[in-house]
Amino acid sequence: MTRTNEEIVITVPAPMANAARALRRHGVLLAALAIVAAAMAWKTAIVQQAYFKEDDFEFVARAMESELSLDYLTRVHFGQFMPGGFLLAWLSARMEPYGWGVAAGGVLIVHALAALAVYRMLRVVFGNRPAILAPLLVFLIAPITVPALAWWAAALNTVILQLALPMAVASHWHHLRSGRMRHAVAAALWVLVGLLGFVKGFAVPLVLFALTAIYFGGLRSALRRHWPAWLMQAGVLAGFGAIYVQRSLSAPGTGGLPSFEQATGFLWELLGRTFATTVLGGPWTWFAANDWGVASPPTAAVIGSLVVLVALVAVTGHYRRRALLAWVTLLGYVVIADALPVLLGRVHLLGSFAGTDTRYVADAAPLIALVVGLVLLPYQGEADPYNRALPARERITGACGVVLGVFAGASLVSVTIFGGYLGADRRHGYIETARAELAKAPADVVVYDRVVPADVMPGSYRSYSLTSRVLGAMASPRLRARMQAPPAALDGMVFDDRGRLVPVEVAGVPLAPRTLDRCWPVTGGTVQVPLDNSARRPAGTLVRLDYSAKADTRVTLWMADRPTDVELRTGVGKIFLLAVPGADRITVPDVPPGVCVGTVTPGQAVPRP
Repeated sequence: MTRTNEEIVITVPAPMANAARALRRHGVLLAALAIVAAAMAWKTAIVQQAYFKEDDFEFVARAMESELSLDYLTRVHFGQFMPGGFLLAWLSARMEPYGWGVAAGGVLIVHALAALAVYRMLRVVFGNRPAILAPLLVFLIAPITVPALAWWAAALNTVILQLALPMAVASHWHHLRSGRMRHAVAAALWVLVGLLGFVKGFAVPLVLFALTAIYFGGLRSALRRHWPAWLMQAGVLAGFGAIYVQRSLSAPGTGGLPSFEQATGFLWELLGRTFATTVLGGPWTWFAANDWGVASPPTAAVIGSLVVLVALVAVTGHYRRRALLAWVTLLGYVVIADALPVLLGRVHLLGSFAGTDTRYVADAAPLIALVVGLVLLPYQGEADPYNRALPARERITGACGVVLGVFAGASLVSVTIFGGYLGADRRHGYIETARAELAKAPADVVVYDRVVPADVMPGSYRSYSLTSRVLGAMASPRLRARMQAPPAALDGMVFDDRGRLVPVEVAGVPLAPRTLDRCWPVTGGTVQVPLDNSARRPAGTLVRLDYSAKADTRVTLWMADRPTDVELRTGVGKIFLLAVPGADRITVPDVPPGVCVGTVTPGQAVPRP
């Protein structure tokens, strides 16, 4: 019996073969895109549960009131200079005022671009290798990035810096390797983008200089060989600084020096508790309420996190060259860019509690990813990356896999717990009810101002705590102007605490004339009505003036030097009008026959019972 060996040939169709080659060639990119897509879907599901809060309402109102001008973009908001953020706010508000899907979607898109920028940075520094997916995953699931996304005002500037920092690093690294000035120019432009998004962008050139000195020849070489790059970046910083100082001079000052106890307490909270735990996937517990939360890690978790961090620094420093300097770069950035501005700006007002807020360190997430790569992986072209021989590859892979898995699990737990605190049905219901009321309101409706309920927006935002600003953002331009300067009316309206338009009443102390007919006396054809206008109210003083008229007629009311014409209706009625600051009386000259001017009540606008 004869056996023949025949070769079996399987022919793969050309499209499948091409796809297989493309997969091998672009596998890391495709995996990165898949990870980014999955992480963004996860973050979107969490962020969509949040809603506008505090500064968000002011940002929407200002965007609807303002043209897209240089004055609007360069306004300093409580120390924040954020033209890029205000541009995003203006675009979102003009598309749909108080549309959470539009607003949150805009910052999530920029955050997704930041994730792609982190991937580009890692690929430029370390090359196209699967290992760069680990630090990319760290950026994407790190808990410090999520709370900032859930507060629109915080996200508006944070996401821009999260995009600019890795793009600046990638461009600068290209410049260091190639010497081409176009990459140095690109890095300087990305520094400018970061500054326009967040004042903290001033620290990006410091990061670039540190990386240059650590990995490209030391301090002297960094200064001598790359001075044109530093000159461009210094020019960007100087120009930005000049504009920032000029605009800050006309802005209300909120900065101040904290006490020693406040400063040390803040630094411990921010660095020792908040950052040390969240960088490892914490804080696992939150101090949370009303659609927001700050880090509140248990003491045991803080101690454990500090021990783990010391161990990671020691192990990576033992094996990886310059790992300790990479860790110092990260710590230096967090201290200089994240801790110092808050220390000089808000700690004297908020105390050490400010250090529990993760949004103050959210911009460091791209640098965390880079440092994770630098302390583990050799950068592209590095000749002698390790101090000593490494353990077996299987042991390293297994250990890194366990650490990454624990970090991912811890992060998912922390973020899921945080997401459980999100939700603002009260604010959302108030805004949407008011939106519907404005949509059906008559064109000539007169809406008087009052402070928005405190559980919707705190009264500390002054004029931007008023319904004319917060709810006026959803009105037509004409109605918005009338809400901010309402005329006198016989039938005024006001928003109640549920967002409904209801008839207005004045809560105040009435002053009635002591005459038999209950009318203020007419002297020489003129009535003088005394007015207690000494109280200062956020929405101004609204006056109700009772009257009776035997026929429809017109009268002119004078307060100080401002006349107001009012058409009276036959019968008993009341006039609502805003008091002129400083006026101590209402004068009615040429009182028509049959008109009685009665009780006057200065006070604040409230819904009629």
